[in-house]
Amino acid sequence: MRNKIYSERRRKIHSLFNQILKRTFIAKIMQKNQISNNIEIDPDTGIYNQFAINSYLKELHPQVESNFGIILLSIDNLNKIKENFSSQIARKVLASIAQALLKNLRDTDLVGRYSESEFILILSDVNLEQANHIAERLTNLINQSPLKIIGKIIPIQASHGVSISQYNSLSNTVLAQADLALHNTKINHEQFYTSTGLNS
Repeated sequence: MRNKIYSERRRKIHSLFNQILKRTFIAKIMQKNQISNNIEIDPDTGIYNQFAINSYLKELHPQVESNFGIILLSIDNLNKIKENFSSQIARKVLASIAQALLKNLRDTDLVGRYSESEFILILSDVNLEQANHIAERLTNLINQSPLKIIGKIIPIQASHGVSISQYNSLSNTVLAQADLALHNTKINHEQFYTSTGLNS
């Protein structure tokens, strides 16, 4: 019983630490001038860009008895959306997905755009099972909710890769593991789409 109370106390302390860390990071951005803000905010989605996310990752450090998770979420058919519709609609798709991610995560988690077609989610105080559940839930939400933009129905194909920190693991190592997991998922999806004719 005492161990359970201690673990719960550690979890709350770590959660508080992450909130403070996130707020400090955001405060630094907000205190800078508008020109500097433009460097750290993605203009298409209004969320943090790769530069800002990398700055945040550098401030993450391993915590005893608590892990952070990284989810890389890819919009696999973004190029097809550009080809079949337009670049403007593709940007609207990314903006809509960014808002959906923000609405479906905790205040202690962070969302950013990490590449042209990828979002990154940094989760505080999670284990691998929880992170996988979050990733599956968000990916299914995106895949099962075609967007209606300017009267056009646009289906989305998304995939994800998940990684969890271990004691003494560095954030760039966790990111690389999530990237590898995403790469493997994409290969499996590509093989599935090709074998079923859904890729044509």
